[in-house]
Amino acid sequence: MAAETAQTLDRGLRILSLVAGSDSRFTINEIAESLGISRTVAYRLIVTLEEHDLMHRDDQGRIGAGFGMMAFRNAYLPELK
Repeated sequence: MAAETAQTLDRGLRILSLVAGSDSRFTINEIAESLGISRTVAYRLIVTLEEHDLMHRDDQGRIGAGFGMMAFRNAYLPELK
């Protein structure tokens, strides 16, 4: 039996993984298409992630990792030494 999951959280984490795992920046449409979700859902999740500094939108509207992602990196830094 599969465990119950939170669909919104899952989608947000999938966006973080997509963006963090790439050197490229993405449009909202590219993120939506890549994850198989609507543009509206992608937009709402991205805006929420931006509010937490986990995503950043450049002058052309392309989305990349935000400085808030550094907190996750710093949490594992001692483990990498």
